[in-house]
Amino acid sequence: MTGFEFLNILCSSDSILGLSDKSSDDSVWRATVLKWLNLVLADIQNRQQSFHWRWLERTDTMETVVGQHSYDPPPGLDTNKLLSMYERTNDITYTYMPYQKFVRLVADPSNNIGTPARYFTYYAGDIRLYPVPSEVITVYLDYVRNITQLTDDNSIACDVPIKYDPVIIDGVLSYIFRFDPQLGDLQTQIQTYEAGIRRMITDNNMMPAELAQPTSHRERMLRGTDVDGRNSLYFPTADF
Repeated sequence: MTGFEFLNILCSSDSILGLSDKSSDDSVWRATVLKWLNLVLADIQNRQQSFHWRWLERTDTMETVVGQHSYDPPPGLDTNKLLSMYERTNDITYTYMPYQKFVRLVADPSNNIGTPARYFTYYAGDIRLYPVPSEVITVYLDYVRNITQLTDDNSIACDVPIKYDPVIIDGVLSYIFRFDPQLGDLQTQIQTYEAGIRRMITDNNMMPAELAQPTSHRERMLRGTDVDGRNSLYFPTADF
């Protein structure tokens, strides 16, 4: 949904009643709930500690410049979540090097210019390459982007998959209940929101399994069942 659609559900509009039981003409309330909506999106963004949201993965490109050491990161890069850099001209994936080690190797970048580059680091908002490129090459960057902040219009669709819209709404309601306790129980609402976040993380960490081998209905019927419900060995087919 867009920010406009979220706010209609939460604050009401000419066609629907909002969950917060406020007038559709209350522009101050609508602007306040928009701030809370973006705080919830920021909270979902910041849940990425030992993982990242796969629906925020992006690939972008940049062109190297002869003799240029530092480059701007992709637009919307989430802090230092630059996952990989590679170029297809020489079929090379660059190796990340922590800046403290990188700067010892590259104190004066102009002393080492060549192609292809082998290493990259990320420091002070810049991507830095070594050796400094001596020709123009297209570099691919895989990274995690920030969730785009929403506005009260239909121009921007939420980056969070639509199936998690109820989780976002539950998060905003926790702010609303904190502001006006008569509208609902805050602790229960927080628990509901956190349960939704856990479901999102579980979904996010699931990977496609190998394709299962098709099984006929007769073969399934030949399976026994243990007392705990697990499948046992096949029964001998000779009895059938």
